[in-house]
Amino acid sequence: MLTDRLDRVAAQTRVAGAVSGALRRLRRAGGNVALGLIDQALLSGSAFALTIVLANVLDINSFGQFSVAWSFSILIEAVFLRGLFDDGLPATAHRIPKSRWPQLRLGLYLSSLLVSAALGLLLVIAGLMIAAVGGIAGGLVIATGLAIPAVRLQSMFRRIGYLDGRLPRAVASSLTYCVALVVSAGLMITLKLTGAAAAMACIAISAALAGSLLLAHTGELAWPQSRIFRGSLRRLFRNGRWFVATSLTYWIGSIGLIPVCGFLIGLDASASLRILLLVFAPLSQFCATMFSVRLPEIASELRAGRRSTVAAAARENAVLLGSIALAYGAVAVLLGQRMLALVINGQGYEIGTGSLVLMAAAMALDAVWLGLALPLFATGRPQRFMLSRVAGLVALCCVLPLAAEAWQVMGAVAAMVASSAASVVVVVLTNSREQT
Repeated sequence: MLTDRLDRVAAQTRVAGAVSGALRRLRRAGGNVALGLIDQALLSGSAFALTIVLANVLDINSFGQFSVAWSFSILIEAVFLRGLFDDGLPATAHRIPKSRWPQLRLGLYLSSLLVSAALGLLLVIAGLMIAAVGGIAGGLVIATGLAIPAVRLQSMFRRIGYLDGRLPRAVASSLTYCVALVVSAGLMITLKLTGAAAAMACIAISAALAGSLLLAHTGELAWPQSRIFRGSLRRLFRNGRWFVATSLTYWIGSIGLIPVCGFLIGLDASASLRILLLVFAPLSQFCATMFSVRLPEIASELRAGRRSTVAAAARENAVLLGSIALAYGAVAVLLGQRMLALVINGQGYEIGTGSLVLMAAAMALDAVWLGLALPLFATGRPQRFMLSRVAGLVALCCVLPLAAEAWQVMGAVAAMVASSAASVVVVVLTNSREQT
C-alpha cells in the first residue's frame, strides 16, 4: 500500500511538473507565440471564410471536387515540399554559422521554387490534356498547378521568418494573403465565376501576392557557395525523406480521407468530411503555431548541448497541446452543429454529434502525438516516430473499409480515431523502452 501511494504521488508530481514547465515555456515564448497565433489565425480565418463561402455558393458535388483538389494540393505542399525543405530546416540551420544564413535562405528559395514549379507544370499540362478531351476537371487541375509554386513561395517566406525570429514578416505575409483572398473571392462572386477552378485560382493569386513580400528583403540574401548549398541540401534531403514519409502517413489518415471518402461513399461525403476538418482547423493551426515557434528554440537549445531537455520538452508539450485539444473538442461538440447551421444553409452535409465527438477524440490524440514528436523533429531524427505513424496507418486500413460501409462519414472519422490512438500508443511504448 505504501509503495502504491508513493507511486501515485510520484506520478502526480511528474504531471504537475510537466504542466508547470509547459506554462513556463509558454510565458518565455511570449511575444513570439502571440505573433505566431496572429499569423496562424489570419491563415486559418481566411481558409475558414473561403470554405464557408464555397459551401454556400457551390453545389455539394462541386464543393466535393474542390475539396478533393485541395486535399491533393496539401499532399504536395504540406507533405512533400514541406517535408523536404521546411521540417528539417531548424536542425540544419543551427549546424552552420549564422553569417552563412543569407546563402542558406537564397538556396532554399531557389531549390524549393524549382521543385514546386516543376510539379505545378506537370499538373498544368495534365489539366490542358483533360480539357482537350472535354473533361470538366481540366480547369481545376490547371488552377491547382498554378497554386502549388505560389503557396510554396509564401510558405518558404513565412518559415524563414520563423527561423530568423522575425515573426512580424510572417504576419505581414499572412495579412496580405487574407486581404487578397477576400478581394479575389469577392470578384469571383460578383463576376459569377463560382466554380471549383475559380476558387483555386483565388488561392493561387493570393499566395503569389503574399510571397512577393520577399522582394522587400532581398538585401538579406546572398548567392550560395556551391559547397554550402550542396551540403545544406544534402542534409535536408537526407532527413527529408523521413519527414515526408511521416507526414504522408499522417495525411493519409486525415486530409487524405477526403478523396478516399469520395471514392468509397461519394463526393457528398468528401464535402462533409472537409467541413468537419474545418470545424477543428483552429485547433490544428494552434498546434502548428506552437510547433513552428518552439522548433527553432528547441533546436538551438539542443545544439548548445542541453540534450537532457528532450524528454522533458516532449512531456511538457504533450500535456499542453493535449489539454488544449480536449478543451477545444468539448466546445466543438457542444456548439459545432449550431455554428454550422448559422453559416451553411440549404446543403445536405452529414455532420452529426457522433462525428463531432469522434473528430474531437482524433484531434486530441494527434495533439499529444505532435507534442511528443516536437523535440525529435528539432534534432532532425524523425525516424523514431515513423514506426508510430506506420502503426496508425495499419489501424486505419483495418478499420476504414468496414466502418465507412456501416456508418458512412462517421465511420471514416472512427477510423481516424483508431489511427491516432495506435500512433500514440506505439510512440509512448517506444519512448518508455528507450528510457529504461
